[in-house]
Amino acid sequence: MLPTFPGRIQTRLFLTLVIGLPITLIYALIISGAGPTFTPLLLMLLGVLGALFIVGVILDPIYILIQWLRWDSDWPFAYQFFFTIVEFALVLTFASLGWVPWINEALFDQPGTYRIAIGHFLWIFFIGFFLITGPLAAFFIRWRYKGGQFGRL
Repeated sequence: MLPTFPGRIQTRLFLTLVIGLPITLIYALIISGAGPTFTPLLLMLLGVLGALFIVGVILDPIYILIQWLRWDSDWPFAYQFFFTIVEFALVLTFASLGWVPWINEALFDQPGTYRIAIGHFLWIFFIGFFLITGPLAAFFIRWRYKGGQFGRL
């Protein structure tokens, strides 16, 4: 599949809403329980998830350019793996510097915040990566052959 720009955004939005949100809620419950730290932790993780979506959409035109420069214009899973980690590193850096307005930068001064954010990212990343490489392509056959776009016939 050669993902198109609209297809990339649709797939990214689908994975964020269908995979990212439930995992974020479950992860926040597991890490903090229903205690007083649940809400700040959940807001921080949702902020990171939203920032990942925005950074990914901003970087998608660069990914399309890289894809065009390749001789077969494909987008191997190794690229997806690498650039997803780059996106997360950018988001963590921006959040810790206070450049993401909806994430409190003071949270990153507390011990364990990076560990929690990395664990959250790894759960979402591996489940999303598994779904893209298998079940998503099997259940949404048109998605596979229409450049990652869901509604296109």
